[in-house]
Amino acid sequence: MSTTVPNLYACISQYLRAPAEIEPHIAAHIEWLGVQDAAGRLVASGRQLPPSGGAIILAGPSRESVQALLATDPFAVHGCASYWIFEFELNPAPIRGRLMNYFLSEAFGADAP
Repeated sequence: MSTTVPNLYACISQYLRAPAEIEPHIAAHIEWLGVQDAAGRLVASGRQLPPSGGAIILAGPSRESVQALLATDPFAVHGCASYWIFEFELNPAPIRGRLMNYFLSEAFGADAP
């Protein structure tokens, strides 16, 4: 993995449909997350508690590319969720966090499947 720090985006989703309407799309959404992980774009993801949406942290070259990527999420495709996108810049080492230092290290890339 390169030591160049990518642009990072905190993507916060809000559900637009009732849980029963979202349920049929969860498996496809999880598969979509797996594709983003395999491509090296997914840093972290999870559901909000209580479940009213989710949070995804993505690495990407630009805000526009992240917007285009999120538009392919089955939750967005089927009108189940909308996203707020916040670009952020990492603090320099050592104050950016030990887990982020690991994510940016060669060791992290060695752990990839």
